Amino acid sequence: MTRTFIPVNDALKALAAAGHEVAKPGRKQDRLAGFGGSHYLVDGEWLSLSSVRAMAAGLGLEKSTKTAADKPRREIEDIADAVAQNSFCQRKQMIISRIGYRNLHGQIVYTIRFINKDGEHKSCAKTLSWIRDYAKRNGVI
Repeated sequence: MTRTFIPVNDALKALAAAGHEVAKPGRKQDRLAGFGGSHYLVDGEWLSLSSVRAMAAGLGLEKSTKTAADKPRREIEDIADAVAQNSFCQRKQMIISRIGYRNLHGQIVYTIRFINKDGEHKSCAKTLSWIRDYAKRNGVI
């Protein structure tokens, strides 16, 4: 399923190309106009962002954006699901985060939580390549 979305700059360009008089005010000028959100001057009239997008949609301008259901699964999600189903990993109560972050070296790392041999809860951050190698080594994937 895709939904239509019109970026405001594209909408303003389309309205200008269609012969409308368009002005994008500065922040100070927008505050002076007394409006709460983003407003734009179209043909001498202050219009809200949704009104500008509606006018652009009336001209036939629309962009298609992918929703989460349309996007392909990422490799980390596949590995995390396989780890959750694996009996070896279930005994260790291993959980792999699906959301990564950049460490100080600029690498994207994912958090792994598990229980070690001594029964202690441990947590570490590892790269996708390390997680992939670990999963292959232990027969998870």
